[in-house]
Amino acid sequence: MYAYKEILTLDNPQQINLSQPLPFLKGKKVEILIIVEDDIDETDYILQNKVLMQQIALSQQTHQQQTGYQPTAEELHEIVGI
Repeated sequence: MYAYKEILTLDNPQQINLSQPLPFLKGKKVEILIIVEDDIDETDYILQNKVLMQQIALSQQTHQQQTGYQPTAEELHEIVGI
């Protein structure tokens, strides 16, 4: 896993210009987490909480393997019908 943190002010929300290049090859699949400044305190808490980060990592793993929780049709309707 590779972690990189940089705080940016976006001029164009469709383009992000980082201060340094990321060490990935072209075509490499990456997952990006974007956090709005208003949520920074809560996000810092989550990022610094080892148990929550382990839960997130496990959730990512089960999602990729498609072995995570499968909601019922009723639950899906509730979520999508909002």
